[in-house]
Amino acid sequence: MGLFGSGEITGIDVGAGGIKAVRIKPGKRPKLVAVALIEFPPDASVVEPISADLRYLLSEKKLGRKNVITQVPGKDLTIRSLSLPKMPLAELGEAVRWEAKRHISYSLDSALVEYLITGEKKEGTVDKVDLVMVAADESKVREHLLLFDDARIKITAVDANALALRNILFFVGENAAADTLAVDIGAGKMEIDIFKQGILRFSRCLETGGADLTRLVSDDLNISIQDAEAFKRELDMLAPPEKNKTVAAIRSRLDAFLMEIRRSVEYYRTTCREKAVDRVVLTGGTALMKGLPEYFSRSLGLPVELCDPFSVLKYKDALGAEFGPLASRFSSAVGLALRKM
Repeated sequence: MGLFGSGEITGIDVGAGGIKAVRIKPGKRPKLVAVALIEFPPDASVVEPISADLRYLLSEKKLGRKNVITQVPGKDLTIRSLSLPKMPLAELGEAVRWEAKRHISYSLDSALVEYLITGEKKEGTVDKVDLVMVAADESKVREHLLLFDDARIKITAVDANALALRNILFFVGENAAADTLAVDIGAGKMEIDIFKQGILRFSRCLETGGADLTRLVSDDLNISIQDAEAFKRELDMLAPPEKNKTVAAIRSRLDAFLMEIRRSVEYYRTTCREKAVDRVVLTGGTALMKGLPEYFSRSLGLPVELCDPFSVLKYKDALGAEFGPLASRFSSAVGLALRKM
């Protein structure tokens, strides 16, 4: 039956900009049963009310309290692609832990280390396994899960954002041949993930995102953070910057984002000895800014598309009408709920 049986699964993504949650019924074409969004005020501390918001979502929005999956923030994770000699699984787990020691800054004794085997190969006479290692400080994971404990929500599984996004980008083998750069830009972070033929090869998380752009607009126009957030959502990044100094200022910040994306791709190419990526997929709330995909496409010289996680699901027209325009914000939550059973 698997970890979740055959029941519906709830994916909950708690980010700096808000809580995004979905309930999905598994199947050949999964069904989107419920969707919920709580946005955090852009200028307020959101630590205290999160547990109350979680309780509200699950009690009032028909999201259910069974089979709930969430993720650990990317800034608290270390994700690496590894290639190790083939060995029994019991020994492989220990080998991965020792390999993790080279990549983490905290004690191995306090580390939670998981891995996913992605393939096998032969190098000379040595049989090897390729895998993705995910490591986190146990205290950070417990801190995140405490929000759910306070809301009396039992978490069934915890995942990484990059692996959740993979569930959508390569759903039932679609786009599996493409080398894909996924850029997830939320309010408080930008995560850069590179997939080779559907396998995660590179992941990097930066603590910068849409909130930085909002503060920039607030300072530039001398308006409140709330007004700046609303103003930002109406700006067109393709508008002539010489006629709109706010667009020019935001473009300058976006160019810094793009520089980090290029650095990441170049690092991937040189360390993994791979060619450039074939396509770019943007996701997250900031990706919904007008003209942003086109602006990124011009700068990167690659086709850039906006992720639509609802495209792989069945759903009622009412859900599509209400949440379809914001679908990119739910990419992580949908990917979590599509976790293989």
